[in-house]
Amino acid sequence: MDPCQQFICGWLADNSPLPEWMRPDKANLILLASNFQWRGVPVHVAVAVGARPKEKAINWLKEFCRQSQRPLIFQTDGEWIAYGPPQFQTEMAERLSSGKNPWT
Repeated sequence: MDPCQQFICGWLADNSPLPEWMRPDKANLILLASNFQWRGVPVHVAVAVGARPKEKAINWLKEFCRQSQRPLIFQTDGEWIAYGPPQFQTEMAERLSSGKNPWT
C-alpha cells in the first residue's frame, strides 16, 4: 500500500491534543507525532508547510513537548532545529552537520 494512503498527520490522529488553529493549513506545519525515538523517548517532528511554521504554533509545540517530556525537532526556513534536553540538541546538531537525517 502507498505510504501516503496510510499517513495520518498529528492533527488528524485519534485523540489528537492539537487545537483547531494547529491545523496544517493554519499553523503552516505538519506534526508527525512520535515519529522516531531518541534514547527510548518518542520524538515529535514538525515539518514546515511553506518556508516557515507560524511562531505561535512552534511556541505551542515547545510547551506541549516540555509538558509531555518529549523532544521536538522542527523545520523552519529549510533548517532543522532541535528542542529538548541539551544532549538531544547536541546529538541532533551533530547528525545534521554530518549530513545525516535526524532520525537515522
